[in-house]
Amino acid sequence: MTPTKPWTESELDSLSAIESNARAASSLGRSPGSIDHGRRLLRMRGSKPDVKPTTYEQDQENSSSNLWQRKFKELEGKYVKAVNENSVVSQLVSEIKSQAPLSYGPLPPVKRVRSSEEGAPQSAVLLFSDTHVGKVVSPQQTLGFGEYNFDMFLARLKFLEESTISILKTHTSVQLDELVVAVLGDMLDGALAHGAEAAQRNTLFSQYYLAGHAIAQCFRALAAHVPKIRVRTVVGNHTRWQNQKRMPTENRFSNLDMFLYALVEALTKDIKNIEWDLNAQPFSIFEVQGFTFHAAHGDHLRGGDKALGIPNHAIGREISTKTQLFNKHGRQAPHYYVCGHLHRDIQLPHALGDVTINGGFPGLDNYSLSENFNPVDATQTLFLVHPRFGKTAQYKVHLKFAEVGPERPYALPKAFPIE
Repeated sequence: MTPTKPWTESELDSLSAIESNARAASSLGRSPGSIDHGRRLLRMRGSKPDVKPTTYEQDQENSSSNLWQRKFKELEGKYVKAVNENSVVSQLVSEIKSQAPLSYGPLPPVKRVRSSEEGAPQSAVLLFSDTHVGKVVSPQQTLGFGEYNFDMFLARLKFLEESTISILKTHTSVQLDELVVAVLGDMLDGALAHGAEAAQRNTLFSQYYLAGHAIAQCFRALAAHVPKIRVRTVVGNHTRWQNQKRMPTENRFSNLDMFLYALVEALTKDIKNIEWDLNAQPFSIFEVQGFTFHAAHGDHLRGGDKALGIPNHAIGREISTKTQLFNKHGRQAPHYYVCGHLHRDIQLPHALGDVTINGGFPGLDNYSLSENFNPVDATQTLFLVHPRFGKTAQYKVHLKFAEVGPERPYALPKAFPIE
């Protein structure tokens, strides 16, 4: 039997006045079993007016009943609270649904909220570097992963030319004022020994002469699709003279790359919308849509890890010292730094703009394999510059998709063959 608390005389009097057991249980706060017990007590009181004292067992039963009654009331209170909260949430959801539209209708004519300046003419900037004309990479010496030669250079140059035209003509609808080509060095492979047993595979003259004609024809094709081409150049480190262990700090411009630039300039002198700026500076400083660019080959950025190939500390030092130098003389510090040399596409932000490192043409070669550099694809970078927003759209041109055809894509002199 379930223990119940003792019945008082007043409770029994109240119970006797209530005929329904359910109403009695609700009114007196007792369980149905306790109500039955109370009815028996009433019957007993009718026959025996004297009530006997309760026993120990009855007292224990009554105490247990009080404990469970308290727990029941606690749970009942929590349940009522939860029901009320859920009712409030349901009312809020119902109110929100009644206020919100069931569906948006078709879009009305769009009202412009930005100024018309967003349609201002922009400039395109092509980073062109590290073609290494004359370099030969054999699959037999690179685990079958690397391959590069002169015909692959021509195919990738043509692919870059056609990709640039496609991007400028069909990928964007903005008006373009100009194409700025930043030629960042190591355009020829040069003749550095690097401990090689065999002599150079291709003569310096063949590298210089055939590369010059191919690049000139590429620039001529690009010039037909833009109002103006501005060419800005720096020389690389692979094209230094063989007796120079490191790049010189004076007369850096006297370099095979500069000979190549002078040849291409001469070959394009009759194309009036191509403008060249050959100078003796170690870096090229120029403006695009009011933003200052700092161009370098990138061999001055030393250090960094070999896994990712990012010379973080050297880049940080350059930004700091160049900002101080330009501000000291009252000139605008560079917004954008561009360079090549590392043969990998990297972009790092700084306070005024960013640092963009261009990819290369060869892809995996003997040096990168032996030095455990992480393998990267052959790429070049193209981006747009807005007069207000600075760099906007940026494209990575993947040269690995270029295919060598049965005929060379450029008409080249045949007197000086090259692999």
